Amino acid sequence: MKILVQAKEMKVTKALKEFVDQKVKRTIVKHGKQVLGVRVYLETIMRKKSDPKASQAKVEIEIPGENIVVEGKSFDPYQAISGALNAGARRLRKNQEKKKKKR
Repeated sequence: MKILVQAKEMKVTKALKEFVDQKVKRTIVKHGKQVLGVRVYLETIMRKKSDPKASQAKVEIEIPGENIVVEGKSFDPYQAISGALNAGARRLRKNQEKKKKKR
Protein backbone atom coordinates (compact mmCIF):
# COMPACT_ATOMS: atom_id res chain seq x y z
CA MET A 1 0.00 0.00 0.00
CA LYS A 2 1.26 3.44 -0.93
CA ILE A 3 1.01 6.36 1.47
CA LEU A 4 1.57 9.75 -0.13
CA VAL A 5 1.75 12.99 1.86
CA GLN A 6 1.67 16.33 0.04
CA ALA A 7 1.37 19.87 1.34
CA LYS A 8 0.54 23.28 -0.04
CA GLU A 9 2.03 26.36 1.65
CA MET A 10 3.66 24.25 4.36
CA LYS A 11 6.60 21.88 4.62
CA VAL A 12 6.12 18.13 5.09
CA THR A 13 8.47 17.18 7.90
CA LYS A 14 9.73 13.74 8.82
CA ALA A 15 7.64 13.83 12.01
CA LEU A 16 4.51 14.65 10.02
CA LYS A 17 5.14 11.73 7.62
CA GLU A 18 5.71 9.34 10.52
CA PHE A 19 2.50 10.54 12.21
CA VAL A 20 0.52 9.91 9.01
CA ASP A 21 2.10 6.45 8.57
CA GLN A 22 1.27 5.43 12.15
CA LYS A 23 -2.26 6.80 11.99
CA VAL A 24 -2.96 5.10 8.64
CA LYS A 25 -1.70 1.77 9.96
CA ARG A 26 -3.88 2.08 13.08
CA THR A 27 -7.09 3.22 11.40
CA ILE A 28 -7.15 2.27 7.71
CA VAL A 29 -4.98 -0.84 7.24
CA LYS A 30 -6.99 -2.97 9.65
CA HIS A 31 -9.78 -3.05 7.06
CA GLY A 32 -7.93 -5.67 5.02
CA LYS A 33 -6.50 -5.99 1.55
CA GLN A 34 -9.17 -3.76 0.08
CA VAL A 35 -7.10 -0.54 0.47
CA LEU A 36 -4.66 0.08 -2.39
CA GLY A 37 -3.28 3.44 -1.30
CA VAL A 38 -3.82 6.58 0.77
CA ARG A 39 -3.11 10.16 -0.28
CA VAL A 40 -3.04 12.96 2.27
CA TYR A 41 -3.13 16.59 1.08
CA LEU A 42 -2.39 19.28 3.65
CA GLU A 43 -3.19 22.93 3.21
CA THR A 44 -3.04 26.06 5.32
CA ILE A 45 -6.20 28.07 4.80
CA MET A 46 -6.70 31.74 5.52
CA ARG A 47 -8.12 32.44 8.94
CA LYS A 48 -11.28 34.46 9.22
CA LYS A 49 -12.88 35.90 12.31
CA SER A 50 -15.89 33.63 11.89
CA ASP A 51 -13.81 30.50 11.06
CA PRO A 52 -10.73 30.04 13.26
CA LYS A 53 -9.72 26.77 11.59
CA ALA A 54 -6.34 27.21 9.95
CA SER A 55 -5.37 23.76 8.61
CA GLN A 56 -7.17 21.47 6.24
CA ALA A 57 -6.38 17.82 5.49
CA LYS A 58 -7.94 16.04 2.54
CA VAL A 59 -7.58 12.26 2.55
CA GLU A 60 -8.20 10.09 -0.50
CA ILE A 61 -8.42 6.35 0.15
CA GLU A 62 -7.94 4.28 -2.99
CA ILE A 63 -10.07 1.15 -3.11
CA PRO A 64 -11.29 -0.94 -6.06
CA GLY A 65 -14.22 0.91 -7.58
CA GLU A 66 -14.89 4.40 -6.28
CA ASN A 67 -12.31 6.17 -4.09
CA ILE A 68 -13.24 7.59 -0.70
CA VAL A 69 -12.48 11.29 -0.19
CA VAL A 70 -12.88 13.01 3.19
CA GLU A 71 -11.74 16.33 4.68
CA GLY A 72 -10.80 17.49 8.14
CA LYS A 73 -10.28 21.04 9.39
CA SER A 74 -8.61 22.16 12.58
CA PHE A 75 -6.28 24.76 13.99
CA ASP A 76 -3.57 22.06 14.37
CA PRO A 77 -2.53 20.08 11.26
CA TYR A 78 -2.14 16.89 13.31
CA GLN A 79 -5.74 17.14 14.53
CA ALA A 80 -6.93 17.82 10.97
CA ILE A 81 -5.14 14.68 9.74
CA SER A 82 -6.45 12.61 12.62
CA GLY A 83 -10.04 13.75 12.09
CA ALA A 84 -9.92 13.13 8.34
CA LEU A 85 -8.42 9.63 8.75
CA ASN A 86 -11.02 8.70 11.37
CA ALA A 87 -13.79 9.86 9.04
CA GLY A 88 -12.20 7.86 6.21
CA ALA A 89 -12.12 4.74 8.39
CA ARG A 90 -15.83 5.18 9.19
CA ARG A 91 -16.68 5.56 5.49
CA LEU A 92 -14.55 2.51 4.63
CA ARG A 93 -16.28 0.41 7.30
CA LYS A 94 -19.68 1.58 6.02
CA ASN A 95 -18.66 0.64 2.48
CA GLN A 96 -17.64 -2.87 3.60
CA GLU A 97 -20.91 -3.38 5.49
CA LYS A 98 -22.89 -2.42 2.38
CA LYS A 99 -21.02 -5.05 0.35
CA LYS A 100 -21.67 -7.72 3.00
CA LYS A 101 -25.41 -6.95 3.02
CA LYS A 102 -25.64 -7.35 -0.75
CA ARG A 103 -24.27 -10.91 -0.61
